[in-house]
Amino acid sequence: MAVRRFRRAGGDAASEPRLRLFCFPHAGAGAALFRSWPEHLPHGVEVVCPCLPGRDARAAEAPLAEMAPLVRDLADQIADLLDRPYALYGHSLGAFVAFDLAHELIRRGAPAPAQLLVSGQRGPSLPYDQTPIYQLPDDAFIAAVCRRHNAIPAAILADKAMLAYLTRLLRADFTLVEAFCYTAATRLTCRITAYGGVDDPMIGREQLAAWSCETVGGFNLRMVPGAHFFPQSHPAELLAQVSDDLGL
Repeated sequence: MAVRRFRRAGGDAASEPRLRLFCFPHAGAGAALFRSWPEHLPHGVEVVCPCLPGRDARAAEAPLAEMAPLVRDLADQIADLLDRPYALYGHSLGAFVAFDLAHELIRRGAPAPAQLLVSGQRGPSLPYDQTPIYQLPDDAFIAAVCRRHNAIPAAILADKAMLAYLTRLLRADFTLVEAFCYTAATRLTCRITAYGGVDDPMIGREQLAAWSCETVGGFNLRMVPGAHFFPQSHPAELLAQVSDDLGL
């Protein structure tokens, strides 16, 4: 299992990070989304991307459509990297992954995260308020994904093999979001910061604010320019906020 680790260019590769930021992408995406992040974060932050089944170095594996085995897998991957302060970040699907992973690590007796950073996702206790699409037949499912997000390149849509691979991955990922089951028995103790896109038609302030119920450690709500995929369209604005919130 290949955990990807990214640091600021030109730094001392032998020096130990002050904080590890574990990052989890939106549906269908992988670690490459976070490759450039260290250049925009404070010195001493190491960006770590555990490898999710079905993508990156594990592309040949079947993606997981159940959250419990997924977070157990991820907790195993990062167990040896919790020897210093760490934070968890996730966007859209990744927000739920980061949230359940925080609870899984605490259940195992691991150190609690210093912070949980989530973006582009409803509070985990809220029901899914759109019509689910994850159970649709393949053609109808991909058509629905395109209508909602318009984010699948034409070249992939025209390539049967690539489209089949992406359909399997997206179906599992959409299942995780649309059929998410809230299982948290306690509130977290770390600060939670929720980020939203000011033009996101899917996730608004009220849905973001629901994250405040998940911790006794304080809550911040930040709005960033852009729509649902603002981490890609406006990375500088998001990472300026993240850098400030990490407090390093």
